[in-house]
Amino acid sequence: MEATSVHTHVEAVPASTEPVIESHVSELHGVEVTPTMIHIHDLDIDRAAIVKYLEAIAPGKQQIALVHALEVGVTELIARRARFRTT
Repeated sequence: MEATSVHTHVEAVPASTEPVIESHVSELHGVEVTPTMIHIHDLDIDRAAIVKYLEAIAPGKQQIALVHALEVGVTELIARRARFRTT
């Protein structure tokens, strides 16, 4: 069974203070990165853990839960990169 999704407007959140080298749209993934925002035009995520996590959250809160998950993931990736640079 194929999953369906409802695309809704995502609220703008403050962008990172890190410089953006270039704004672009990935034709394969439908993600547009600008200096202040990310626009997700059409994106399918086929990762069981992510689907299971979001399924357990009320539909009205899934969008903000996804944004929070991205924030946590990005924060962890930045921390990991910093640890590897110092060793």
